Amino acid sequence: MVDVVCGLDFGTSNSTLALIKDGEPFLVPIDQGRSTIPSAIFYNFEDDSIRFGQQAIDDYVQGTEGRLMRSLKSILGTDLVGERTLLRKRSVAFTEVIADFLRHVKVTTEAQYGITLRDVVAGRPVHFIDDDPEADARAERELAGIYKSVGFRHVEFQFEPIAAAFQYGRDAGASDGQGKSLALIVDIGGGTSDFSIVRAGDDGEATVLATHGVHLGGTDIDRIVSLETIMPNLGLNSAMKGRNLPVPSWIYNDLATWHKINGLYTNQIRTLVRQIELEAARPDLIRRLRSVLEQRMGHALLGVAESLKIELSESKSVSYPLNIAGDPMTLDATAVQLRFFLKSWLANIKTAMSETLRLGGAKAYEIRTVFLTGGTTLSPVVRDLIKKAFPRAEVVSGDNFGAVGLGLAIDAERRFG
Repeated sequence: MVDVVCGLDFGTSNSTLALIKDGEPFLVPIDQGRSTIPSAIFYNFEDDSIRFGQQAIDDYVQGTEGRLMRSLKSILGTDLVGERTLLRKRSVAFTEVIADFLRHVKVTTEAQYGITLRDVVAGRPVHFIDDDPEADARAERELAGIYKSVGFRHVEFQFEPIAAAFQYGRDAGASDGQGKSLALIVDIGGGTSDFSIVRAGDDGEATVLATHGVHLGGTDIDRIVSLETIMPNLGLNSAMKGRNLPVPSWIYNDLATWHKINGLYTNQIRTLVRQIELEAARPDLIRRLRSVLEQRMGHALLGVAESLKIELSESKSVSYPLNIAGDPMTLDATAVQLRFFLKSWLANIKTAMSETLRLGGAKAYEIRTVFLTGGTTLSPVVRDLIKKAFPRAEVVSGDNFGAVGLGLAIDAERRFG
């Protein structure tokens, strides 16, 4: 077994691991031949096994009895990370769940190539938690501890947009052939949006001038789409009887947030929802909510919202059939509505890009290239925003799901190789 260094991009929605061969980075096929693995884990209660990635999602969708967990990266730096969750009769810490996932990625790679992974450069967002340096530092310490618990000897971190910049510097055409070219790296993934301004030279090296990030990503779009299109069918914004009060909205917000869904599957919450049903002006809608919680359909419904988001990126309108507790309905949404729903989200992304320019002492018209990575940059809504913000720039894409992992491997080779 040969010791090998690696770059590991543990993402909110998807993860990758990259190695170096003959001086060039490559992504490891770690999920049934695919180089990108959904950051999902399913504890199968029927056979006491653990499933990872796409297989985890498939088992859940097929109705296998168990517990699906996604977007685990989002709990780092929050109070949730210190809590425990019940897996049948076994109580485990959320950090153990993350460790199970990272251990799977590590062991799968080692078995595939007959190597031992000891040193890793791990990706991290510019901010795990916005405007809270203490919580941000705590999140990095927590993640470093998890990496070491699964067998990594040395763990170093790199900002994800800087890792993407390393890969950008390697890409053909990074330089304009006239010296150095100013570029903006835009990395919008599932949980965070990160940006870097770099100067890329003819030698393939990228000099980072500024980095910035916000805790917004594709899972926030899922949440917004769910709240706007699905949750009103479960009683969101409906009223209580004889009162000028709406049904409590926090339940719906949690039901539309990947890492908070499992916290709603408790007897206490079910009792509360039954009480709301008795006092609601539209008990039929709350009955649907109760059914969703009793049947643990939360992740499936948020998956519907994710599908709506993707389909509206490709079509002008979508009609999506849905059946809750034997009650069929159709969700209708348009691309125009999606843009309206995302107005605030898009404004925050635009502000973050402007702040990155300020930190780098650059003007929008000076940006020659915008390099996109991260699955959310595939959205036409996002691309339109970027093209309008940088009309003089050439907008190019690297590996939308793998550029960060590849850049981390490049960094790992420099640090440990």
